[in-house]
Amino acid sequence: MSIAPRYDQYYDAWDTEFTAEVPMGDTMTTVRFFHAFKKGVDRVFVDHPIFLEKVWGQTKQKLYGPKWGKDYEDNQLRFAMFCKAALIATQKLSLGGFPYGENVVFVANDWHAALLPMYLKDARAKGEGWENAKCSMLLHNLAFQGRFPADPKAAQRLHLPASAIESMRVTQPLKVGKQKKQTKGLKSKEEVPNPAIDCLNFVMGGIKACDSILTVSPGYAREVAASPEKGCELEEIITAKGITGILNGVEDIVKPDNEELGLEVLFNATSLEKKAEVKAMMQKAQGFAVDPAVPLFIFMGRLDAQKGVDVLFQAVEAVLESGPPAQFVFMGSGIEELEEVASDLEARFPAAFKAVLSFKGQEKYKTYAAGDFALMPSRYEPCGLVQMEGMRFGVLPIVAPTGGLADTVIDLKTGFVLERELDMDDILPADVTMIAGGIKRAAALYADKAAMRTMQTAAMKAAKDFSWVAATKQYVAHFLSLGAVPR
Repeated sequence: MSIAPRYDQYYDAWDTEFTAEVPMGDTMTTVRFFHAFKKGVDRVFVDHPIFLEKVWGQTKQKLYGPKWGKDYEDNQLRFAMFCKAALIATQKLSLGGFPYGENVVFVANDWHAALLPMYLKDARAKGEGWENAKCSMLLHNLAFQGRFPADPKAAQRLHLPASAIESMRVTQPLKVGKQKKQTKGLKSKEEVPNPAIDCLNFVMGGIKACDSILTVSPGYAREVAASPEKGCELEEIITAKGITGILNGVEDIVKPDNEELGLEVLFNATSLEKKAEVKAMMQKAQGFAVDPAVPLFIFMGRLDAQKGVDVLFQAVEAVLESGPPAQFVFMGSGIEELEEVASDLEARFPAAFKAVLSFKGQEKYKTYAAGDFALMPSRYEPCGLVQMEGMRFGVLPIVAPTGGLADTVIDLKTGFVLERELDMDDILPADVTMIAGGIKRAAALYADKAAMRTMQTAAMKAAKDFSWVAATKQYVAHFLSLGAVPR
């Protein structure tokens, strides 16, 4: 079972008509539960206006704050309420005739669910059940820890004992890392004050209360335990407890010969020549010259400094100005100051650069089917999905040697790995040159059709192993090692 807030009127999730009273701050509130059964999983959604009203009728929905990098003031209370509701859904919501009960394993994803292991620990201490329940914290990005200013009434408002509040109380800045003034292209070196204050760190509390820590790739697990920069001030706690990295998977349906993805031309590793047809359609649709000799580079994801987009834009600009000939399609949204740069590049180079600042699932797969190379020069990348999905379509990733990217891409065999990681804080000319050099290396390979085909075939073969079947076996083995009882 998965449990998530109900952020939208999900068309295939039905009202169970089961309601429950849960605490939220100083009061009690009523939640409803919606349910869908998809791909063998019970999908449960916690329904409450405090979730739905944040995104209702808006475009570019922000689930956690009114703008990128800013929290809603009620985030602590609404996600505390969500964790309490998740316990009730597990314990009492009847699905298929009976509830899941208390003999379960919880996977608490990131700060939003980090209070759940603390609630379990508190319930056990009070003799309120859950004796056989286990809980793993699954960390997707340690830069987001749920740091909030300490509240003298936190124990009362979060419904936790004083000991639990103290376990997550720490003197830290509210934001991880250096905070720069937001200017176009993120080029400013002026730092915004980010002093250490008395705060509550939800992820730190969850780590201390859970049975184990998981993350989404072996490489990221090593990094966050060893590096103060990657561990974001939690590396000592993580090292003391131990962390296991299990590489995320790609859904089996994600492949270029699956007609369900809405592709107009289907192909596989033995018919890669058909990619040229899809690419020609993409070039025409974007207003580019329909030229099979020009490589098509794609970027898909969040326009954010974490993804190295600020450096990448400067590298792409250098290539567009001086060559070699190349075309670029950027798909995604994010920091407004980077969206501006994407729009400017499109205005300056309309024949070679396209900014698609929002997109839907089928457009993503059509872009994979058309693309030759995928740009992923992330400053850090816990796992990454684009490189694995792209490889399924014969797209060769150009990646920084970090986290899950280093786990999944082999230089000059299944893609291109840059010489080093990007500087974590600044845009360095050497990093711009390095990324531009990676683009030029890829363009040179593209001119050698036989070498290009060999690498594409190898990438497609390797990507078959990046599956949820492989990941699931590792998760099951991990839960059993915690003492979980199979049902």
